[in-house]
Amino acid sequence: MRLSVRARGAGARAETLTGRQSSPLRGPAERDAAVRRSLERLEREPDLVPPDWTLHTVRPQSVEFWQGDPQRRHTQLNYRSQHGGWVRELLWP
Repeated sequence: MRLSVRARGAGARAETLTGRQSSPLRGPAERDAAVRRSLERLEREPDLVPPDWTLHTVRPQSVEFWQGDPQRRHTQLNYRSQHGGWVRELLWP
């Protein structure tokens, strides 16, 4: 399945175009200015994405959720993919 480069919002794409993830940031104003420049660039080049940008698709076979309870009567739910749908199970915590 191929998704359009526009599948992600402009804000997410603009943030990615700054190329600074996990780099030191002097303050919010520095980030805001860089994102603003990226948004302006996206207006001129709407299909622009960084060359190393990768889209990953996750297709889980099962997912578990826990809900805590002060008396330790936790609720644990498991959802399993089965025959094109999901089966919901209540599990012992």
